[in-house]
Amino acid sequence: MNDYKAKALERLNEKIDKLSPHGNAVKEHVLRVLKDFCEQNSEFAQAIAQSGKTVKDCIESTVNNCGSSISDIEVYRRAVAFWFEGATVNFKMTLDLGDGGFSNEGSGEEDAPSKPKRLEMSLDDLF
Repeated sequence: MNDYKAKALERLNEKIDKLSPHGNAVKEHVLRVLKDFCEQNSEFAQAIAQSGKTVKDCIESTVNNCGSSISDIEVYRRAVAFWFEGATVNFKMTLDLGDGGFSNEGSGEEDAPSKPKRLEMSLDDLF
């Protein structure tokens, strides 16, 4: 593991005291995703490792002015942008009814598909 990834993960593992109720609600999920992104992208890890910002401030910024609700997508986008201005997160969901996506092919009476496809939708289209 490179030094930036190690330092970023170390920072993300630091104990965080006294978050708001909203911050507490998203903390574990946001930290897990940020750690995954550090593993995926060394430049993102470097941004966290070299930043003077705090993890507590990141968590609180994700829920700032959220009112009574906020989407997961928006929380993750805010968390990423907190560390790396201009960065965003894209999402994709798939539907699998337990059959490996085979039912998404239609009635099945046509030519049998060589590889089942899943019904997909980009969550980015919702905004």
